Amino acid sequence: MMMIRQLKPALLTTPLLLASPWLPHLEAAQETETPEQATTETSAGDESEAADAEADGFVPASGETGFEVEEDEWAALDRELQGLSMAELDFGPRVDVWTYIRSNAFWLKSDAAGVNLDNVRLNFTGQTGSYSYRLTGEFASGEGQLLDAWLSTPVGEELAFTFGRFRPPFLRSGLIEARDLLFIARTRNGIFYSRRDDGLMVNGDHGRLHWAFAGHNGASGTLDRHLLTGQVKVNIIGEPELPWEGAYRAGEKTRLTLGAAISNDDAASDGTAYAAELYLVHKGVSVAAEIVDYDADYSLDLPLEQRGNTTPWTVTASVMIVPEKYEVALRYDDFDDTDSPLDRDRRTVTLGFNRYVSGHDLKWQFNYAAAHKGGDQDGPHDAVIALGLTASF
Repeated sequence: MMMIRQLKPALLTTPLLLASPWLPHLEAAQETETPEQATTETSAGDESEAADAEADGFVPASGETGFEVEEDEWAALDRELQGLSMAELDFGPRVDVWTYIRSNAFWLKSDAAGVNLDNVRLNFTGQTGSYSYRLTGEFASGEGQLLDAWLSTPVGEELAFTFGRFRPPFLRSGLIEARDLLFIARTRNGIFYSRRDDGLMVNGDHGRLHWAFAGHNGASGTLDRHLLTGQVKVNIIGEPELPWEGAYRAGEKTRLTLGAAISNDDAASDGTAYAAELYLVHKGVSVAAEIVDYDADYSLDLPLEQRGNTTPWTVTASVMIVPEKYEVALRYDDFDDTDSPLDRDRRTVTLGFNRYVSGHDLKWQFNYAAAHKGGDQDGPHDAVIALGLTASF
């Protein structure tokens, strides 16, 4: 039997991308009680109630009724109850259906204005036995597009194997669910590494160490040259990263994580990129930083977005000014593209203000972004004001 239930609303985020200057879940885990836990707790509760009743004189002591039950029979019954397997109590595969919408209204200093429908996402996630899966469709353009389609299974206690269509494990800013972004748009590097591709991945966790290695078809498709990505993260202090950006529900404990990654696409003559990142939250404050170094001959982009011989970096900070309701954030993006093949010099400063109506499930976002453009190919400086709304169902 298939049970379909709706997840609690997800977040809706509208990407406000000043890269050109405008380029067009993790829900918190729900704790569920396993059949074994339910059986054990019920059995313990029954024994406690029976003992209390006997002590109060409501149940005759053994030997007074003529219907005595041997102690070893009770023990055998307990063992049978505790030995029930998941297979015996399994109700079949479960499917979670959830969706979110992200939209923003924007005003550019260069006399342009309008509304962007950033995301209309329909997600199916679930589990069958030890296998978990996800299917994601995007409908913002009016036509359906398949984004995620993957199947994952554990291998032992510390490893997992995934194959299908998913994002490469390179940068946290590219892997965060769009509804859970701190700003309307991702970081400069996060935009590039939020793209999906067909491939397979092995990832694992060992104490504070987390790692992933993936192979994707890459720019050459299914030919003999592929995109290979490796990532390592270490929880220096506290628990792993929260599944969203910023300091929302960061708690009282500090979380500090350092990460490094490498990506190479053999379709290019030199398609290697190296990344390092930092993640820190402490009470109502968050800090995140990332830097990516692209080889000089990196040539996998459109002509106007060459990353070869650049080292773009981003620093982001946020503060919850009213716990779980209002958060203010500041982000600095340096494209470091003065030495790129084109004559460019771009930097962006973004100020953000978020009002969480129902966490990341329903929120308003106000962004003001000022773009510095100093190269001959960049055009005049520009600025944008955007008001975004995210809602999930």
